[in-house]
Amino acid sequence: MPSLPERPRTSQEALLQLEKGTASPTIQLNEAAQIIGLDLSLCASHPKINRAPHVPTHTAPKEEWVLRWLLKKLKAGKNYRVEPASFLLLRQLIDLIPLKTLASTLKDQKFLGLLDHAITDLTDDVLAGLGDGANELLSSDSESSRTLSESSRADATSDKKGTKRKRASGNGQGAMNVDNQPRTPASCFLTFTRLLDCLYSLVALANRAAGVSEVASSHLRHALRGEPQPVATTLGKSFTLASFAISQFRHGHKTTELQHLFYVLPAVLEVWEWRSHRQDGSDQSSSNESFVTHCSQRALRLVHCVRATQLHTDERDHVLNGVERSIALHVVLPARADFFSRGGSGIDYSANEPDWSSVKPISDTLRPILCSAEVSTQTGATTNQDGAPKKGFWNTPELIPEFFEIASRSVPRDSFRRKTDEAPWLETLFVAVAELAFSLVKSEGTPTFLPNFVEILEQLFRVALTRNVQLSLHTLLTHAAYTGILKDELSQVEWSLTALLIELGVDIFLPNSGLADSNKYLGSLLDKVILHWRSGTSTNGSYELIKSGIILPLLRGFTGARDLATFMEIWYQQLTNIEEARMQDSKLDLLTVWEDDDLCNAYSELMRNPLNQNLAVAQMRAAATEICGDDDKMNASAETYGQVVIIESGFRKRTVNLADANADLKSVIETVKSTLSSDRTLHWRWRLWKLARSLIENNVQRTDAGLGGVLPSLTGVAAKSIQRHHSDLTQLSTRLECITAYQFILAIIKHSPEISNGGEFSSLIKEVTKLIQTISAKDALQSMSSPWNGRSETIDSPAVLCLAYFITLVRSPEVWASIEPKERRPLFTHLLSLTTAQYQSSSSSLETLSSGARFLQVWASIVSHEYLLTAPSIVNDLIAVLSERVKEDASNRKLYIESLQRIPAPLITRRQRGALLDLLQSVISQPDNTSTITVRILSLMAKLADMPKSTAELTGNWEPIWTLAKAITLQGTDLDLEIMKSYRFLHRAVVTKLLLLAEGDRRKLFKKMYRKISAKVSKLQSIDRNSMECLFLRISLYQFWFYRERLGDAIDVNELTATREKLFELVVADVRSVKDQFKKQPLEETITLIKTLDALEDFEDLATNHGEVRKFLFKIENYVEESVDSESSLRRLIRRRVLATQGPEKSVTAPMVQYAESLPLQQMYSEEQQLFIRATNDRFRSMSTDALLKVVQDIRQLGFAGKNGEYHLLIAGLAVSAVASTEDKDGDQAKELSLVCTAITEALPRSKNLEEFVLATECLDVFLRSHPRCISQWNVDSLLSCIAVCASRAGPQINPEFSGTIYIRLCRVMGLLLGLHRQKLGGRFHLILPAMQRLLHCLFVRAKKRSRLAKSDTGHGQQPYWLSQLSATHATQFTRLLTSLCDPTVSAVSRPTPWGAGYEGLTDQTKKAKRIAGQYLQYLVMDYAQSSLRSALYPDVKAALMPGLYSVLDVMSRDTMRALNAGLDVSGRAMFKALYDDYMKFGRWNKG
Repeated sequence: MPSLPERPRTSQEALLQLEKGTASPTIQLNEAAQIIGLDLSLCASHPKINRAPHVPTHTAPKEEWVLRWLLKKLKAGKNYRVEPASFLLLRQLIDLIPLKTLASTLKDQKFLGLLDHAITDLTDDVLAGLGDGANELLSSDSESSRTLSESSRADATSDKKGTKRKRASGNGQGAMNVDNQPRTPASCFLTFTRLLDCLYSLVALANRAAGVSEVASSHLRHALRGEPQPVATTLGKSFTLASFAISQFRHGHKTTELQHLFYVLPAVLEVWEWRSHRQDGSDQSSSNESFVTHCSQRALRLVHCVRATQLHTDERDHVLNGVERSIALHVVLPARADFFSRGGSGIDYSANEPDWSSVKPISDTLRPILCSAEVSTQTGATTNQDGAPKKGFWNTPELIPEFFEIASRSVPRDSFRRKTDEAPWLETLFVAVAELAFSLVKSEGTPTFLPNFVEILEQLFRVALTRNVQLSLHTLLTHAAYTGILKDELSQVEWSLTALLIELGVDIFLPNSGLADSNKYLGSLLDKVILHWRSGTSTNGSYELIKSGIILPLLRGFTGARDLATFMEIWYQQLTNIEEARMQDSKLDLLTVWEDDDLCNAYSELMRNPLNQNLAVAQMRAAATEICGDDDKMNASAETYGQVVIIESGFRKRTVNLADANADLKSVIETVKSTLSSDRTLHWRWRLWKLARSLIENNVQRTDAGLGGVLPSLTGVAAKSIQRHHSDLTQLSTRLECITAYQFILAIIKHSPEISNGGEFSSLIKEVTKLIQTISAKDALQSMSSPWNGRSETIDSPAVLCLAYFITLVRSPEVWASIEPKERRPLFTHLLSLTTAQYQSSSSSLETLSSGARFLQVWASIVSHEYLLTAPSIVNDLIAVLSERVKEDASNRKLYIESLQRIPAPLITRRQRGALLDLLQSVISQPDNTSTITVRILSLMAKLADMPKSTAELTGNWEPIWTLAKAITLQGTDLDLEIMKSYRFLHRAVVTKLLLLAEGDRRKLFKKMYRKISAKVSKLQSIDRNSMECLFLRISLYQFWFYRERLGDAIDVNELTATREKLFELVVADVRSVKDQFKKQPLEETITLIKTLDALEDFEDLATNHGEVRKFLFKIENYVEESVDSESSLRRLIRRRVLATQGPEKSVTAPMVQYAESLPLQQMYSEEQQLFIRATNDRFRSMSTDALLKVVQDIRQLGFAGKNGEYHLLIAGLAVSAVASTEDKDGDQAKELSLVCTAITEALPRSKNLEEFVLATECLDVFLRSHPRCISQWNVDSLLSCIAVCASRAGPQINPEFSGTIYIRLCRVMGLLLGLHRQKLGGRFHLILPAMQRLLHCLFVRAKKRSRLAKSDTGHGQQPYWLSQLSATHATQFTRLLTSLCDPTVSAVSRPTPWGAGYEGLTDQTKKAKRIAGQYLQYLVMDYAQSSLRSALYPDVKAALMPGLYSVLDVMSRDTMRALNAGLDVSGRAMFKALYDDYMKFGRWNKG
């Protein structure tokens, strides 16, 4: 008999077969997923990181069976625990099983223990897979813990635990031992991430996700709750594995995986928070001990790894905050409590030997935490095959700064308490961790352990500096020995550590600090600085560190200690020693840190302080005595040099009165004069010139008054000195003397221009020009590789000296007038040649300059609009030089034309303007010009032609502009459009000038011009799009038509109309040919289409309602809309043409909206946007009221929210502003405008971007100001509610970057309601108060959440999405609102009354408004007190807010204040009392 068909298996049979299966884990997991209708491959390929957990409501027996099977497999074998698909299936099952059943199953299967086994197995496989690579992976970034291998467990132990039975397979091997090979690290990290996914979902469900009952949540929490010791063990292993995963993800630039891990990792911390507290006492000793034993080092390593990532997201911050909080709670705070239980006295430095007894208990507490190896999961320590301890992957010493940083942030935030109570704890902790770091580094046995410890110590000091930890001077002095400044060898000095110690406490180096070793350290430091200079090993980094990190802070430290005189003595001694060393060895550097300009400038700033005038006088007296020799000249001694440097530094930017009879100053000036006038060779003569220049520049009297008359006589000496030194510029001192003498001469000329009349200055300029002309273009190119930084010591070549000459001259624009034109022009000519060399190499424009092109930067500074307005005398020379170069050098014509464009046109004389126009006309006719140059020339000619009439041929006749059109050839590129645009402007300027001719000449010229143009048009058979002559004819006819009334005596209007129609027919024929071409093949050249559309612009009156043109525009518009590659400019042009062809009898709403939608609103001030706004405004103002209302109605029906809502708002605002105001509030106009106002009000909270929000508020501004009679009571109430909604979480979803703008706009709308519509706010305080409260909440600092998984704070949740930190400016806006509410104007609260109304009525209305405001605004003050407890106000914001609150208290009665105080709790009353006390002191209005 035939066999029966096989019966399909039921789910129960499939599950039973799955129980008996012996296949690999991957196959069995996929079979299990298929039973419940899942495809694991699909789930793996479409992961959702932040999906919300699903809460099922019906029973799921199959899913529950699969869950129990999966948990048994996970418990029984490692091969399932390291399989990513296992936890992927578990994640799907969590969403399919009811919570109570899920919780009971997880509890029965001991889910927390299963997680511990899985994480342990994954860690073992990661270590096996990485091998030595683990050491490289973590040591390269210092991301490890101590001995990670000790935390692994044996596979055999893991497999045996929890296994009930083993079924034999066909080949005699147990199913649980299949696929026991270690997995790759990538697979392990994927498994770990999916495991955390499961845990994250469970935690989210237990935290009362949407739809989860409290009972089910409690069951799930109970299933995930464990004793502190096992939970801490799992937590520590998770930290270890997460550290490995983060390091590898960061090295592999796997941002998505890293972000996913950061998202789910806080779930482990939540499980630790849910631990059982049965074994804990009041001090949580069991939890603290478990965390310290199993998690402390690993948590620090995790923090270190997370900080090393460059992914700055909220998820990363949540991980950091959670782990740091656990470290602070279980490690730092117990240690701190023990410290204070012992008295909390800190280290005692009062005796000769410090008492370190308070440090030892902290060291003993922290040593097992920071110094011991991690606890192994096995019995005994991890060892190598030879029995030696296995070297760990972690570098533990580097974790100590992380620990100290966390501890420094774990103290109370109150600054006074921190300085008094917490300072001993933090200082003692610092000493303890520094001691532990030393012992740890030393125990490693490396010969270079001391530099390693210094690196750790430097990190600790940097934490103390960043976190403002107050370390005593004795503590700093104790660790100052590690700087190496007391040692003999320079290589042992740690300059960065020394700079940190000075920044933390410069007093340890000050003689008057009272410390015994301060003089020793200061002397050794000064010796090491000199030794560093003499060794010749100085680099830019070390030099800058010593100067900015050591010498300058020492100067500020001595000044703060009121001991500046001692620093001056030290400075003088160091300068003397340096000069004596130079006398013995001439090869030493000319400049040191003690002679640096930064030090001299800082000292000069101190000398300008009136408190230091006595020191300045004493220094002057000492210098006058020291520097003067027997021959009335300066001594060539080292002591003289020291005095010169100090006195020259003291006079920088310090005002001096040379008219006073100061004997010391007179002696110094006469000595300086006699020394400079002599032939004595001193390498520091340049400092004397600098001193003389400072005296001239800072003199408050006339230069020739008193001692001031002595210095100008040195002008000839300076000029001769420069001429003499130009023959040999090999020495730095020579180059410095040249530039300082040159600066001295320019300072003299600037203050006494009559001195330039002598021959010395003229000969000097010639000498400088001669030197500059020796610099070649090759030198200018070479200087770009190492550009001058503006410092004196880097004038290392004659080319840099010439650049310094130029810059000095440019910085003194007044001096240009003292230089003859025949001397200026050679300077500009050679500077331009050097500029062209750098311009060619950089291929840049004058707007975007290369950073190394210094000569180009100087030239760009000269030919700038702002500079030439301050130095108009050089304009003629620049134009002459540039004009000559334009004619001769075609290769760099772009630079020359661009330079001419930057010259202000009003500064160009009429004669030069005419010559320049003639030159440009001849140049543009040459065939070697590129399109870019042609555009620039045309735009320059248009700007010049637009100025008052010149002698140029172009502006005196119409033929040159026609000839110009014939000479220009269009290339069919994008630049053609720019050429046509510039030529149109030029043509318009020329026609404007021709219209200003005498009546007879004008009539004769335009008659002749029209006759030739009409004759040319009559001969045309077609339009050539690439012909500029056709463009000339077209725009000429347009100009004739535009000025037809003024040209009525020269042109026959009827004949002109016929000529235009003739040319328009040719344009229509061209349109027809483009349309035919489009039918045959797709139109790919958009330039051709744009030129065709541009031709229609000159015939808007003829193209309006033209059937063929409209069809063409319709087809082209459809083509552009469908084409992906079409340019936005083309789309805008087409829509503009469509709008222009709409007749007055047709609706313009649709084409106007389409045209507006093609304009980017982010560039409202660009040319196209401004053109649209002006054209639309003109069109609206020419329409009737009914037509305008029809446009407004159409826009309202389109809607103001959603897609393109901002464009509808723009057009609505323009239309409403064009509507005339009405007094009939019941008319159709008032009703329609009220409806539009309501629609905009409803759309405002739904704004998605800033442009939409701003345009909506602008529209409301127009309504409230221009149409007050159209604003109904409903509109006012809706606006108040809208403001409250916008300032809440339900408000606009806009980037917080624009929070300031949004807040000001809301306050502005609220202010208009209070000021202009106050009479409609009667009885509306229930709407006013919520809006004011929401605006007040925005001023408070946003508090950060502790954890993303925790429940959100209710008050924080009310803050709007767009909110970020606001400033005092925004608080001022809110204060104005409060003032308007509490102190309204009479016109705001009173309606107009007939003549002769009583004054008392007005007063009563104002008093009534104040009384009502005081009754309701008490709740605002109450809200302020409560918000001050939850959040904080920045000091400047609070200061700006106080006047508004004072105005509220002004209008509140005493009974209202009592009721307010009674409605607050104890803390709120304290806040209100502080506000009231400040009000009584500073804010109360004294009525008397």
